[in-house]
Amino acid sequence: MYICLIAFFYVRLVEAEYHTFVWQSCTTNTDHQAIKVHSANVSPTPVQIPGPLYVSFTVFVLKQIELGTEIRFDVTRHSTLGYDIHVSCLFFPLERCTLDVCSIFEISANTANTTNTTRQIIKMFESVRVSTHCPVAIQHITIVDYRIDIPKLDGLAKYLVPGDYTVKATVLHQATGIELGCFRFSISLKEKPKDYGWLLGRKRRNNKNPN
Repeated sequence: MYICLIAFFYVRLVEAEYHTFVWQSCTTNTDHQAIKVHSANVSPTPVQIPGPLYVSFTVFVLKQIELGTEIRFDVTRHSTLGYDIHVSCLFFPLERCTLDVCSIFEISANTANTTNTTRQIIKMFESVRVSTHCPVAIQHITIVDYRIDIPKLDGLAKYLVPGDYTVKATVLHQATGIELGCFRFSISLKEKPKDYGWLLGRKRRNNKNPN
């Protein structure tokens, strides 16, 4: 009971919504930049869970991505009271906040526990003939309105995950810590409204045929 009350109060603090996909480059070291995001967009916004998500972006790979490259995620949740809360990556389809770039897709493709969302992302890159194996060659990658089906949330996640977020993704060279690129975006996640049309239809039928 107490957990439900806390979850309810927590959700009430995050009612504001991003009605557009807001993104920006946060790269600070352009001399070593290997990945540059030229454009990015998702729709619909807010993102409805569950439901279809249409993804579009253009990314330039300026330098070959070698083994020993990692991507680090920093997830922040915003509230209407002005508080920012750092969120564990476990709430999202990530095992941890720092991932090895070259092993993400290779491990996912060969693991029985790979989520359906990860499989869809792999197919997204394969649809434009982009190799998901390292090294990643110099190239530009363009995705246009690719559909990814977001699964429903179960348990407490359905109460805790919906909200407003800013996600920062930084690509780094593991050995030296040199930044190879940085991308930040803000987005809202929202539980899809329940459809009670069937219930209303049943009530109408019952009214027409009273016992």
